[in-house]
Amino acid sequence: MRFKRLAVAGAIAIATAGSGLLATSPASASSTDRFAESCSSGYACLFYHQNYTGAIYKQYNNDPNYGNNHFVTSSSVRGGSGSGLVVRNNAASVDNWDFYNAITIYYSPNYTGVHQRIAAGGQANLNSALRNDNASGKFG
Repeated sequence: MRFKRLAVAGAIAIATAGSGLLATSPASASSTDRFAESCSSGYACLFYHQNYTGAIYKQYNNDPNYGNNHFVTSSSVRGGSGSGLVVRNNAASVDNWDFYNAITIYYSPNYTGVHQRIAAGGQANLNSALRNDNASGKFG
């Protein structure tokens, strides 16, 4: 009788462990996106492509030189095209999730040259003078 109880307990333990592995499998599958970024409150997000797609650069503070920053893969919906590339001279659109401050994107470093202002909470494809020709961004 004791052997039978041990066998049943062992079978239950194996079944429980097996179902635990199955329950964690979907989470493991989605963990491939754990490095994917998406825009969030307080940030202005620059995208590699127009219409807020492709790789993303999340800007929280003023940035006088995008040449020091790189795009990362954005959420799976937006894609990863452009991931790893330098942000300077590679952004095509901006989604401003800072709901208190506009952001201005500039052609040259240190907030100079042709520029485009994106309202607080606004979004825009960069104009032809700035698309893939941008070097800095400033809030305010």
